[in-house]
Amino acid sequence: MNQNMLMSLCCWAIFGGAWAQVTVSEGDLPQGGTDYTFQNVTLDPLLNVEESGPGWVWDFSELVPTDSAVVQVQPISAASFTTGLLFNSPWNPTYQADHFYPFLNLPDLSDVGLPVNIENVFGYHQLDNGMYTQVGLGMTVSGFEIPVTFDDVDEVHPVPLTASSTHNSTAAYTVQVPQTLTYVVDQEREAHVDGYGTLLLPDGTSHDVLRLKSTILSDDSVYLEALGQGFAFQRETVMYSWLGDGGMPWMEVMTTLGIPSVMRYQGTIPPAEPVDTTETNEVLDRVTRGLRLYPNPAQQGSRVRLFEGNGLESTWTLHALTGEVALRGRGAWIDTHGLPQGVYLLREDVSGQTHRLVIQR
Repeated sequence: MNQNMLMSLCCWAIFGGAWAQVTVSEGDLPQGGTDYTFQNVTLDPLLNVEESGPGWVWDFSELVPTDSAVVQVQPISAASFTTGLLFNSPWNPTYQADHFYPFLNLPDLSDVGLPVNIENVFGYHQLDNGMYTQVGLGMTVSGFEIPVTFDDVDEVHPVPLTASSTHNSTAAYTVQVPQTLTYVVDQEREAHVDGYGTLLLPDGTSHDVLRLKSTILSDDSVYLEALGQGFAFQRETVMYSWLGDGGMPWMEVMTTLGIPSVMRYQGTIPPAEPVDTTETNEVLDRVTRGLRLYPNPAQQGSRVRLFEGNGLESTWTLHALTGEVALRGRGAWIDTHGLPQGVYLLREDVSGQTHRLVIQR
C-alpha cells in the first residue's frame, strides 16, 4: 500500500464525516467581474491523476510552476455589442449567459494549415434549472469577432454538485467563417464526482474539494471552401477538476489521448526556499529579494517602480494576457505611456519571477 493511499485511509477514518459534506453550490461557481490567478505547472506525463476516492488526499505539493496566468471571468454585461446580441438578450433566454471566460477545450488546428488564425476564444456560461451549462463561444478569427451559439447546449455539471453527482450529456456547435471554412463539433460528455477529500497545493495551501472527472468524446469535421474538401477526426479529452469554494477549480488537469496538455492550480507561487547567498551573484540576489511593483494598480501614463534600490541593472518583459509582448526594458522603472488599460504579467529575466500589473485609466 503506497503512502498516499495509507494517508487517505487514515484521514478518511478520522475526518470522513466532515468531507462527506463537501458541496459546490451556486456561490462556489465562477463569479463575473473576478480575476482568478493560476500557476501553470510542468507537464508530467507520469503524474497519476486517476487515483481518487472517498476521503482522498491529493498531494500535489511538489509540482513545479512554470508561469502565472490571470483568468478574468467577465460578467455578461461586459460582452461586446456583437456577442451581446446573442448572449445578453432577454428575448433569447436559452442563450442568456451569466459570464464568460477563456475556453480550454478547442483543438489546435494550426498543424493542418488552416487559412485563418483563431484566437481569443471564450466560453459563455449560465446557471439554468440546476445545471451549469455552456451556451456558446466567442472567438476572433483573422481579426473578425465571431459569436457561436451551441445547437445543443453543453451541460457541464449539476448544481449543487455533491459527492454522488453524475451526469451524461451531449453538445454540438458549428463555426462558420464565410468563404473560408466550416468547423462542426458533436460531442458526448460523461461527468461524475469520483472522489472527495483534501487537495494539497505547491503554495502550501490545502482545500476541501470534490473531484469531478469529465470525459468528452468529440466527432469533429472541417470543410475548407477554398480547397473544396474536408476531413474528419475524433478526439477524447478528459478534464479532472478539483472543485470547492474557489469560484474556479482549485486545480485542473486536461489530458488529450491520455497525455496532459493543461496542468494548473489556482494560487500563488510557492515561497522560495532559504538560499545561502554567500556565493550568489549580487545582482541576482538583489533582484530576487527586491522585485516590487508600485503603484499597482497604476494609472495610464504613469511610471511604475519595479525594484527596491537604485541602479539595479536587470532586464524584464511585460506580457499581455494574450501572451503577446507589450514592452521590454532594463532598469528599475517602467513607463506606461502608450499601454492600453488591462492586466499584464511582468517577468524579470534574471530571477524568472512573474508579477501581475494592472493598468487603469
